[in-house]
Amino acid sequence: PNRVLLGCFLLHYAHRALIFPFLIREGKPTPFFTFVLALLFCVFNGYLQGRSLTTYATYPAGWLSDLRFIIGFLGWLIGMAINIHSDHILRNLRKPGETGYKIPRG
Repeated sequence: PNRVLLGCFLLHYAHRALIFPFLIREGKPTPFFTFVLALLFCVFNGYLQGRSLTTYATYPAGWLSDLRFIIGFLGWLIGMAINIHSDHILRNLRKPGETGYKIPRG
């Protein structure tokens, strides 16, 4: 169970930190201080989450077939799909060369 949870966490972080930034079209530059604060938060949060799942939290092997885990995993999966789809919609609001913010309509 810990490996499954860690895998979900790593998949989310990999998408947010590695894949998503390369998919964004040009926009306004991010201030360096904001970048540093976001980086520190992600490193600290990632460490705490990873450390918890590898060292402190222990789940019995049968937990993977527990209805609570299945419902939670399906919630995570649906949420991840909605997140990726929403990012796609937001990325495509700007036409090539535009740098302003856009609000979806409809």
